[in-house]
Amino acid sequence: MTPRWPLHLGAGLGVLGATWYALRYPAVQRGDVRAGDAVRRFGTRSLDAAVTHTTDLGSVYSVIGVASVMAATGRHRTAADVLGVGLTAWNVAQLSKTRVRRQRPFEADGVRRLIRKPTGSSFPSGHAAVGVAMFTMLADRAITLPARRVLQAIGAYVALSRIYVGVHYPTDVIGGAGMGVAIGAVWRGPLASVNARIVNWLYRQARRGWRR
Repeated sequence: MTPRWPLHLGAGLGVLGATWYALRYPAVQRGDVRAGDAVRRFGTRSLDAAVTHTTDLGSVYSVIGVASVMAATGRHRTAADVLGVGLTAWNVAQLSKTRVRRQRPFEADGVRRLIRKPTGSSFPSGHAAVGVAMFTMLADRAITLPARRVLQAIGAYVALSRIYVGVHYPTDVIGGAGMGVAIGAVWRGPLASVNARIVNWLYRQARRGWRR
């Protein structure tokens, strides 16, 4: 069976590259504003509160929390994968922000901001990269199809929520999502066997320590 990760890697890099290239066109900026306004148009106080309190599902804190739960329930390989892919996505996104200087919607277009002021460039969205990378990988490990779809939906929700709270444009989260897909593909492909060996070695060392 042909590995799927090269296709996912190509698709993710293609999306990331296309959105980055599109930023040079003023028409894209205007379309970003209109699309973002459309996302926020149906906001209510209840929805504002719900999204504000859940948008950080794509943060480093979420990565650490999910990894801790996986480790505590005996799923050490998944815990290591969550921690590895999540932190990699976050750091790659932060590095990319230093190469792309783009103002955020609340700075450039007066868009309402529902959360504290973030730092760094608007492109790409680190939360979208982390959310997509982490939750799509968890979806691959899900036992049932409904669970898989729910996890995939959470990854998409994280990206959409960043538009809703006013800190990213649609192209920012699409680019971040593409980055997350690419990083997740590499993690599940070339790095999978390496990571498995490292986790197994650490687990054996830990068990030896417990027996002493």
